[in-house]
Order: sequence, then structure tokens, then C-alpha cells
Amino acid sequence: MPSKSKRRQSTSVAVAVADKPVEKPARALPQKDEEERELEALIFGDDEGFRKGIAQLGDEEFGVGYTDEQDRDVEVTDGTYQQPEDDGMEEVADNDLFFLDDAPGTGPDVDDDESEEYISEDEAPHVREAAWYDSDDERITVSLASHPRLRKLRRTEADDHVTGKDYQRRLRLQFERVYPVPEWALPAGAKAAARAKRLRAEADSDDESADEMDQDLSADPLKTLFQRAEGYVRKTKSAALAPGTIDISRLKDANQQQLSAAAIQTMSFHPTHPLVLTGGYDRMVRIYHLDGKVNPLVTSLHVKSMPIQTAQFHPDGKRVFIGGRRRYFYIWDLETGTVEKISRMYGHESMQRSMETFKLSPCGRYVALLGQKGWVNILNATTGQWITGVKVEGEVADLVWWAAGEGLTIANTAGELWEWNSDERRIVGRWRDEGGFATVRIALGGEDSRYIAVGSKTGIVNVYDRRKMTSTTTEPKPLRTLEQLTTSVHTLAFSHDGQVLAMASRVKKDMLKLVHLPSGTVFKNWPTMNTPLGKIGAVEFSQGSEMLCIGNEQGHVRLYRLAHYSA
Repeated sequence: MPSKSKRRQSTSVAVAVADKPVEKPARALPQKDEEERELEALIFGDDEGFRKGIAQLGDEEFGVGYTDEQDRDVEVTDGTYQQPEDDGMEEVADNDLFFLDDAPGTGPDVDDDESEEYISEDEAPHVREAAWYDSDDERITVSLASHPRLRKLRRTEADDHVTGKDYQRRLRLQFERVYPVPEWALPAGAKAAARAKRLRAEADSDDESADEMDQDLSADPLKTLFQRAEGYVRKTKSAALAPGTIDISRLKDANQQQLSAAAIQTMSFHPTHPLVLTGGYDRMVRIYHLDGKVNPLVTSLHVKSMPIQTAQFHPDGKRVFIGGRRRYFYIWDLETGTVEKISRMYGHESMQRSMETFKLSPCGRYVALLGQKGWVNILNATTGQWITGVKVEGEVADLVWWAAGEGLTIANTAGELWEWNSDERRIVGRWRDEGGFATVRIALGGEDSRYIAVGSKTGIVNVYDRRKMTSTTTEPKPLRTLEQLTTSVHTLAFSHDGQVLAMASRVKKDMLKLVHLPSGTVFKNWPTMNTPLGKIGAVEFSQGSEMLCIGNEQGHVRLYRLAHYSA
């Protein structure tokens, strides 16, 4: 057993070791042999090659090179480095050692005259070409007059052959004319310039400030649009249309910017502006600006509680009447954006279970609602209040206003028709459609509502000349009997000059015919088997009759231009 003195000695040694650990001597790194140095030089390169490369780079690029003896840090034979003699840079202030190269000619000691000096292509720095660049384009020649689609690229009638590079440039300019660069895609400076240019172009002759104009556009675009009606009204005149063939061309779909999610049930053209309204069972009313190229969406309204069956511009162009299978309808004020609900039947609810089918009078004073049990209810178009009612036998199939709004023609499902005068508020005539069976649609057209077309479930359409009818006529003879449709007639629409009648059925695809009214014949060249019409839900002619819109079950609104109309 160790003694107490030895235990104290061992404890003190342990404490000393714990307080100050014993440092082991560092191991010396082994010297590199010849083979290892050669391998290192092969992989990483040696110092001698590196320094020679730096010296050569300085001589070629900057005209200044450092030899081994002139280097900043010169290695001497004993492995140490020494600083070169003072070159005077230590006396230069720090802020004079650097400059920001923000733009050409902003660096130190740059002469303005030298900055404008011409630089040849060989001396200019290399710029990477675009991915679509092809040097062969400069060596080819394109004839613009050889193809009809390229003639629009000519600047003069004699302009024909151009180089491939010039051809690309003209194509790009033509594309930007049709599809201009959107404002959000422009750089900051160009965006401000484009915005200012747009505001100046849309400004009135009065001294409106740009801020006020911008506020009007963002807050109420349709109100500003209607105040500038003179720039949008299109006056057209129609030439005499020959029978047999019709010159018609297809434009971009009217609703290509935003398709309907359901079938198109109703369409209406604005009375003074190139605007078309569409509606359907997706509960959306959309208004498009028809330019034949882009057809942008102007505005839209979502009616959450009602699938839309009928939507129509008021003759004043500032309101839209919207109806569905409900006991009420809506009036949308396009200038203020407000929507008013109309259900003021005041004791006549039993004969008006649904307000899904209505017609606005051309004078703008009345709304005629197709009611139940032979009733047609007439409401005030301004207040929405019930004015009077018209009772006919059987069930009402369809109704249509006369051209001046002074009366209605009402048809029941049994082929009988009544003439009702709104000023006298009485029925002034009654007659029967020849061979009429299950009448479903009627339409008026021509000057002073000269023609009336009556369509039935059998697909037969009879066209009558109302000038040959009198108040005592009960069984008139049809001017023409059209049997081209074999299924139930769904749509009848006259062009506003009374030369063309469009009749369509939605039972089968592509069931549409255009009729030349003066001769009573169907145009043979259109539509063709390849015309993409689909199952047709609505057909409408523009106010000037130069455009034709066709809405189908797929939610498309096909847009066509009739060539015999000119501005």
C-alpha cells in the first residue's frame, strides 16, 4: 500500500497534467520526391508555366507585361519573396482607383470625339446571334406578288422581290400591326410612352387632363366608349345581291378571347357600336368589340342565380336586358355598372311564371314577355311596371315587334297569328299560316317589316309579303315555301336590308341555310360541308348587315363578313 506522501505526489502530477496538456511535437511533412512533383505538374501545372502565361497575357492584351524579375512579388533563389520598388500607386486616393462603367464614354480619360468613332465589324466585340438567325436568309429572294397572302407586305404596286432579311422584317411589322405588343410587356420607359400616346388618342377636344382621362378609363370604360360614338358608328350600304352564290368570308371568332363554358343561347348587336353580346347557360353575359382580328372582350357580367336564355341590347345602347327561367329579369346599366331586378307584375303573376323569353320594341318603350295560357304581358322598359296584356288562343309560340314598335305579331303553336296594335291596344288582324303545324318561330324583316317568316317543327319555313295582307286577310298565300331544313326550326333572322334570311335548326350539326329573299332561293356555295358551324343555338346579323354571327353548342361564336356591303 503506497504511503500518503506518494499519493499526494501522484495527485499533484495529475492536476498539473489536467491544467496544461502536454503538446506533442509536430510531425515534419515528408519532402516530395521527383515522381510526385512530375505528377503534380501534369495535373495542376507548375508555377513556371503559370507565370509565363500571365506575362504573355499582359503583353498581348494590355501592352504591359511583367517578367520574372519585374513581377510584383519576385521570388528569389532561397524561396523567399521581396517587394518591388515603389511605383507611386500608394499615394493615389482609394476613390480614384475605380470607376463605374455605366454607359459608353463614362470612363476616365475618354474623349467624346473618340467615342463616336466608327468601329469596323472585325474590331467590334463578338455578339451572339439569335437562335432563329440564319445567314442563308440574306442570300435568298422572296416574291411578294406571287402569292395572294404576301401581297399585303408590298409597299407599292411595283414592289415584288425582296431579300430574306427584308421579308422577315416586313412580316414582323405586319404582325405587330395586327397584334400590337401589350402594354404590360413593354419596358418601363416604353410603357409610359405608350400609355401617354393612348390617352392622347382617346382624349376629347376639350382640355381634359391625363389623370382624369385615366380615371375614367379604369373606372368606367363603357361610359367613355359611348361618349365617343362618332368614331365607332359604321355606315354601310348594300348592293343588290344576286341569287345563286354569296361572297362571304370568315373572320376570327367573335369570342375567341374568352369562350363560353356552355352553349350560346342568345346574341345581340349593339345599335351604334361594333359590339356583340353573348349569353348562355354558364350564367355569363359577355360583350366583345368586333374588329375582325382580335375581337377583345370589353366587359362581362356573371348572374349567379340564373342561367341565361335571352339577353338583348336596349335600342338606346346603354342598357342590357337579361332573362332566364325565373319570375324576374335584370336590367344592366352599362354606364354605371348597376344591375336592377325587375319583377313588378302586380297581380299578374299567374300568367307569367317565367320571364325567359322577351322582346324589346324598336322604339325602346316596351318589353313584351311571352307568358302562360296565351298571354303576352307588356311592361314599361324604363320602370319595369306592367302596362297591359294581350290574350290569344292556345299557347304562345313566339312574338316579334313591328319595325317602328307600333305593334306586335303573335303566333301560337297551332299556326295562327295575331296582329296587335300597341297604340290602340287591340288586335287588328288574325290569319293562319298555310299548312301550318306546330309553329315554333316567326321573324320580321325588310323595309317596314315587309316580310314575315313562319317556321315549324317540321322544318318548313313560309315567307309572306305583309304588303299584300289587309285587316280582313285570313288565309294569305306564302311568297315562298322553303323546305331545305328537315328538323325543327330553332332560329330565323333577317338581314336588316331584307335581302337575306338565315334559318337554322339545332337538332343536327351544321343545319343552317341562307336564303336570297328576292328570288326565294337558297345560296348554293355556303355553307359547305367543311364549314365548322356545329349545333346552332343563335344567329344574328349586325345593324349594318355586313356581319353575321353564329353561336353553337360548343360555346363558339363564328363571325363572317358579307362582301356585298361596303362602307
